[in-house]
Amino acid sequence: MRLGLIHINMGPMSDPAEVVQAARAAEQAGFDSVWAGEHLVLPDPQVPPSPMAPQDPALDSLLALTWAAAHTATIRLATGIIILPQRNPVLLAKQVATLDVLSGGRVMLGVGAGLAPPDPDGAARTIEAGAAAIAGLR
Repeated sequence: MRLGLIHINMGPMSDPAEVVQAARAAEQAGFDSVWAGEHLVLPDPQVPPSPMAPQDPALDSLLALTWAAAHTATIRLATGIIILPQRNPVLLAKQVATLDVLSGGRVMLGVGAGLAPPDPDGAARTIEAGAAAIAGLR
């Protein structure tokens, strides 16, 4: 069994010192990975099923994992997940490849379409955009 520590970039762990402390502690405890979630845009006011309020602190997932990589040696660095419709796929590919090089090949990339907005037409557009972005990574 492999264990990972999730959300090293959100809430109380959104402080740079806390990211380092959590990543190092997980590595020293024998965890396989640390995971960073992503919420670039949050509805204000919060709308279910959104798990976070718009004022909740969250660091960018890739930058937080880069910070963790700089302070660890072996633990894997995972995104859980990157929301593709909110990212430029070419820029994202470069950023992830750079993190993988800087970390010595420790990146695990998770991607998805994100939460569906309350508007059904918007949900369809989000899912279609996500699917197109995923297909573009091939």
